Amino acid sequence: MKGYHLFLALLLATACSPAKRAEKAFGGHIFQHWVHAHEEDQDNYRAFRPSGYELPPSRGREGFEIRKDGSFIHYPIGAADVQGNELATWKLKGKSTLLVTPENPARPPFELHILETEKDFLKLAK
Repeated sequence: MKGYHLFLALLLATACSPAKRAEKAFGGHIFQHWVHAHEEDQDNYRAFRPSGYELPPSRGREGFEIRKDGSFIHYPIGAADVQGNELATWKLKGKSTLLVTPENPARPPFELHILETEKDFLKLAK
């Protein structure tokens, strides 16, 4: 019987959803719309703020949204500074990386290496 309980515990641990694992790794505030705050970039990281954060005027800002359901929306800077969006999915890779796979097969997957997360600040490795 002890073996059965151990098996069940292991099964539950490995079945933990990607969102739960990401929340454990980065905190629940990771799941929001982030906007590139290029004024705050440093040599080793790119800075992002929540979409409602007051930033100085800029000629377009890249952004993305990480959702608990595993979806990801990239908001690149488009032609004439008009922002579009690209749908993707994400999954946790290791302890500090999100692997993002765009729905458009012409776009290659990419990784977000997360250095630090706070409620209103996100640092991504360059």
